[in-house]
Amino acid sequence: MLRLLLDGELDVDTAAALREDLTVLAARSTVPSLVLDLSGVTFCDLASLYTLLGICRTLPLVGIEVRLVEPSAAVRTAARRAGLATDLNLDRGGEEPPPVALP
Repeated sequence: MLRLLLDGELDVDTAAALREDLTVLAARSTVPSLVLDLSGVTFCDLASLYTLLGICRTLPLVGIEVRLVEPSAAVRTAARRAGLATDLNLDRGGEEPPPVALP
């Protein structure tokens, strides 16, 4: 698993760079999963949300599971306003479900 912390602004300019960087990473990667930690994102626009959605839908096609975790308030607010919180699995803050205790 590879965990990347995204911080700062995610906008039309930075989203393009993120998409390009993750494309290169996916082409060279041997890891089966990628976790994008969104806790440091201070601004998020619609282009960024669709970029994240594209990443979440495309990388699994090449065998890389993608999870978005710990979305900042900026990400959650933007996703809700755009109606993409469910598509991006951010309804519960993008957190992983708690472990289930077995009897």
